[in-house]
Parts: sequence; structure tokens; C-alpha cells
Amino acid sequence: MTLRLKFSALLISAFVSSAAHADPADYIFSPVVEHGEREIDSKAGIAQDRNGRSFWGGKLGVEYGFTPWWSSEATVNFGRELGESTRVHSLEWENRFQFTDTGEQPYEIGLLIEVERERESSEGYELRYGPLLQASWGAVQCNLNLLFERRLHADDGHTPTEFGYQWQVRVHSDSALDWGAQGFGHLGRWDHWAPRSQQSHILGPAVFAQLGDDDEDPQVEAGLLFGTGGAAPRATLRLQAMVPF
Repeated sequence: MTLRLKFSALLISAFVSSAAHADPADYIFSPVVEHGEREIDSKAGIAQDRNGRSFWGGKLGVEYGFTPWWSSEATVNFGRELGESTRVHSLEWENRFQFTDTGEQPYEIGLLIEVERERESSEGYELRYGPLLQASWGAVQCNLNLLFERRLHADDGHTPTEFGYQWQVRVHSDSALDWGAQGFGHLGRWDHWAPRSQQSHILGPAVFAQLGDDDEDPQVEAGLLFGTGGAAPRATLRLQAMVPF
């Protein structure tokens, strides 16, 4: 318990002070829901664009598994534009729904529904939703999330629904450290993808660690992702820590 409390305090101070642009702090959504789980979930990232400029992103949330099939998380997003000070730029309400019974099949299916309220009321709300897919073959676990985004009630009027994706491959080991790879992408409008030069695709290696022998001990993961051209940043370093309490 002492380890979890100290780790929580460290995360809160670190992520609040270094938060920034939301994109580098993006993370892989899981379709698996754990009933009764309470967790502090912290994400942070730093990315470098193709002009050599760096920007930060950070999120700090609290999650609870209300039922065996529904988990909800409230998150504060921090931001810092280049040359400006850090500030809260939005609030998120994430809901994940699991449609399969955990472990009964080699796959899991879920659904994400997330609402983000921007600090500036003129920017309205952002709705993100889509299927969350996971499959396992022995020690190999694969995830694929297909996500749609739509901005609502913004002053600039109608905005089209856009499409993005997430994928992850994780190889479980007998030790506390697993390895794998992750990728994130944004293709523009769901029904008419943007030109390749305006799309964003990043991918790279990732590591996963359990800080203790118990499922209630903190878990951390890190990924070093590289852009494949277009509108993607040149490199992104992302970190995530999950601390049950």
C-alpha cells in the first residue's frame, strides 16, 4: 500500500507539471473491464515535429469498473502550446463496454464511447466512439481499435466525422517485463480519406512492466514511436502508468 501511495503522488506531480498537447499522450484502449477496479491512470508524451520543435501532452484520470461489462473514467487534459504556459484545456468522460466474458474465448470485443468538453465553449464537444478488439495466440496479444471522432455544438458549425485507428502487439513473458509494438493513425474523414500528405501514422517499439508480484501493484508502459511521413510528428515518446488504489 505504501508503494502505491508514493507512486501515485509522484505521478500526479510529474504529469501535472509536464502536461501539454493531447496527441502525444494518446494511449491504447482495452476492451477488458475489471469489475470493482479503482485506478489512477496517468499518461504523458513528448513529440518532435518535422521542423525540430517539441510539444508535450498529458492526461490524469480516475477509473472505476462499475460492472463486469462497464468501466468509466474521468480525465483532465493539460496543454501547453509552443511558447505558452501549461493550462487545462479539456475534460474527458470515457466509457468502455465489454461484450465478451473475459478469458472464455481467444478474443475480446468491446466498445468505446468518450466525450471531451473543451475549455473554450466555442469549440463545443468532441465525441469519440468505436469498436475495441483484442485477440490472443499463446503469449502474443494483439489489439485493434477503429475510432470515429465528431465535434458537436462548435461555433464553426458542421464538422465531418473523422476516422482513426490504434493497434498493439504485446508478447507476454514469465518475467515482469513484456515487449511489443504500438501504432496510432488518423486518416481524415471516415468516408473520404485525406491525401497521404495530410494523414498521420506513427508506430514503434513498446515495453510493459508490472511493478510488483500482485495485480494491485502499479503497471507502467512506454513506447518510442516514429512518424511515417505526411502530417505525423518525426518522433514521439509516450508513457503511461496505472496505479490501483
